[in-house]
Order: sequence, then C-alpha cells, then structure tokens
Amino acid sequence: MSFWTPTASTTTEGRFSVTATRAMCVGPEDVEFVMGGVAQAMAVDAAELATGKPLLWSTIQFNAAARNHQTIDIDVIWQSGGRSLSQVRVDVTADQKPVQSMFAALGARPGNTKQFIKMPTVDRPENCPRKDDPLIQTEGNLISEFDRRTAFEDAEVGLEYMWIRPVKSMPITAGLLALTSDFMLGAHRDTRGGTSLDNTLRVFSVEPTDWILSVTQMSGFREGVAMGVTHQFTQDGRLLSTSSQTGLLPRK
Repeated sequence: MSFWTPTASTTTEGRFSVTATRAMCVGPEDVEFVMGGVAQAMAVDAAELATGKPLLWSTIQFNAAARNHQTIDIDVIWQSGGRSLSQVRVDVTADQKPVQSMFAALGARPGNTKQFIKMPTVDRPENCPRKDDPLIQTEGNLISEFDRRTAFEDAEVGLEYMWIRPVKSMPITAGLLALTSDFMLGAHRDTRGGTSLDNTLRVFSVEPTDWILSVTQMSGFREGVAMGVTHQFTQDGRLLSTSSQTGLLPRK
C-alpha cells in the first residue's frame, strides 16, 4: 500500500476513504492542499480495487482540492462493461463536498505488445542536478516524498526530461504513474505555480523500475492556458504511460 491508498468501506459498496495528510499535500503550510495527482492516484487505486482489474485509461477533472486533515471519500460507480473490460465513474468528495470527478476504463484482452515511441538518450539520474520547487515545497509535504532530477530542459521548445522516484521504495502502479504524471506544470519555467485543470492518463505497462523518466512536451500556451503531453519510461526505455493535461498559467 502507498501513502494515498484508500480503505474500502465495510458498509457501502464501491466506497473508499482516506484522511488527507501532509505527505499528500503541496503549497504553503497555512493553505496546504492535496495535489491533483494524488487525488487521481486515490481514485485509480479505488477503481482497481473495486473492479479487480488493472487501469487502462482515466481522465479526471480537478474541480477543487481537498485540504490537509480532511476526510476524503471516493465512490466508484459502475457504468458498463463485461468480463474483459469495465468502465466506471469515480466521484471524490472532501468532508462531503465534491472536489474531483474521474472516468476510467479498466481491464485487458489477450494480445501482442509493441512499443513504437522511443525514450530519448539522457544522462543517468545520479549525474543530473536535483530539482526543487520552492513555490509548492515545504518540509514533510508531497514534494519531499520524491527525488527529482532534471536530465534536460529547453524552455524555447517547451521540452523537459525529468527523472523521478519515490524516496521510499514502492512498486510501479497505475496510481503512482497518475501521481507522477501530474508534475507536468513543473516542466516549464512559465508554468510553475500554475493550476492543473485536468489530467488524462493511459497506462501502457507497470514494469518495475527504480527511476521513472518523464518526457514532457508542452504543446503550447494560449490565453493563459498551458497544454502538454508526458510520456513516462522505465530506466531501460520501456514505456509506462502517456498523459496529457491542461493547466492555468500563473498570474503575472
């Protein structure tokens, strides 16, 4: 179990709960809030637990954010599906107030696997500089739960390669990939401090790896909004996931 994994209700089918902690939060200490990627990770874990199937795809809308110490309830509602696949809606509330909505498809069918996209050639994570984020980082919060290293950054073309891994060893899961994919707005100097509106995640594999390489390409900025795509790879180049996100640029 991870620090965000919810616990199943003993009375309500499809309901899961977790209490927000500082390890789930970002932002100044007086206004700490649960990062959207953590909320998606919670919802993904709940959906996998409820269906007994692995995540294929999920898209989440960040309507609001839970605060530290709030009780977060996650309701998984079956929409359609059969033996191989299930489609669900997941409603996330904090102290009974709606904060996020997610749709997801889970399951698999037998078939061959072929990867087309290639991981770029980068330096080893141990040789790359540490990445800090003073805008959202405080002692003991979510940022301190991860080791991040900048392998490459070119703001002119909107491209960043970032190594990331949990400080405390944990397996690669769809929930973890949902969380790490939400660092997209930290990939460009002009998006840091922005606000994520959504995140769409497609899981290709959950192959074991120590470090994850997040390759983020900003698609563009338009009228105060940033759009971008992230591919995540194992250290030896196997594709883990692809994700896309919309975020509000920080106010000048």
